Amino acid sequence: MRWTTIAGALLCVALAGGCAASAAGAPVAMAAYDQEDVQFSQDMITHHRQTIQLAELVAKRTTTPYVRELSEKLEAGEKADIQKMSSWLKSWQVAVPPEDAKGVANQVAQLSPKSGKAFDKLWLSLISAHLDHGIMMASAAQSGGKHGPTIEMAARLVTEQTAQIAEIKEQLA
Repeated sequence: MRWTTIAGALLCVALAGGCAASAAGAPVAMAAYDQEDVQFSQDMITHHRQTIQLAELVAKRTTTPYVRELSEKLEAGEKADIQKMSSWLKSWQVAVPPEDAKGVANQVAQLSPKSGKAFDKLWLSLISAHLDHGIMMASAAQSGGKHGPTIEMAARLVTEQTAQIAEIKEQLA
């Protein structure tokens, strides 16, 4: 008899919690993320695609191992992040941003005629500024989001990209 009472009480608490969330106007699943998380994923997918566009220019224009390795590392990491963020957006029934070929058109135009050391110096400067912008986006998501995996990704991006910018500055010195 006692177990029945406890089980009944637990069921009432669980149901009341669900009703309270629904009564507040938000579906229960909404508590897992907010608009800041959605905005971060949408904006960062676009930002990561721009990083990939810049990274793809490296293979035919440099012989510098550091530049080649950094571009490959960035491209692989950004593609994996895009996959994760796209899956989050789809699970939230939110559109994944479309490809934008014009995203870094100015930088591509600056880089396209260059090769060798001139390319490396300009590419490293541009990618450093680009990563810095990503840090600002990720920092905002860390403080404003609710989705644990989004906050974790944002924290990782801040740490990784801060370290990458420090490495780039050493290479440019």
